[in-house]
Amino acid sequence: MEEVLQFVDMISDKLATNASSDLVVGDPIQLGDVTVVPLCRLAIGMGGGGGQGEGFHHHGKKAHGGKGKGRSMGTGGHAKVRPVAVAVFSADGVEVIPIPDKKTPIEKLMEKVPEMVERFQEAHGCKGQG
Repeated sequence: MEEVLQFVDMISDKLATNASSDLVVGDPIQLGDVTVVPLCRLAIGMGGGGGQGEGFHHHGKKAHGGKGKGRSMGTGGHAKVRPVAVAVFSADGVEVIPIPDKKTPIEKLMEKVPEMVERFQEAHGCKGQG
C-alpha cells in the first residue's frame, strides 16, 4: 500500500509542476492590430487504490485448494483543457468573447437520465417507490 501512496504523490507532484498558468491562459496570437488570447479551463482528476491478501478466501471463509497471497495496486488520472473564452485586445479596448460549451453525446445522455427514470417509473406503475 505504501507504494501506491508514493506513486500518487509522485504523479501529484508532476501534475502540479506541469499545470502552470500557460495551460489556463494561452499564448497571445497577433492578428494585424488585434491580439487574441485564448482562455481555457483546466480540469485534473486522479484516483488510486491498492490491496493486499494472505490466504485464499471465498465469502469470508477460507477455501480449500487455494494458496493465497497477493498484492495489487492501480492508479489513474485524467487532464482536460477546454477553451472557454478569448480575450481580444484592440485599439478600441478589451473584449472577452465566451466560447459556447459543446457537450459530448455522453454528457447529453447523462442529463436525460433522471427524466428517463421518471418516465420508466410512470410507465411501470412504480412512481414514488425506492
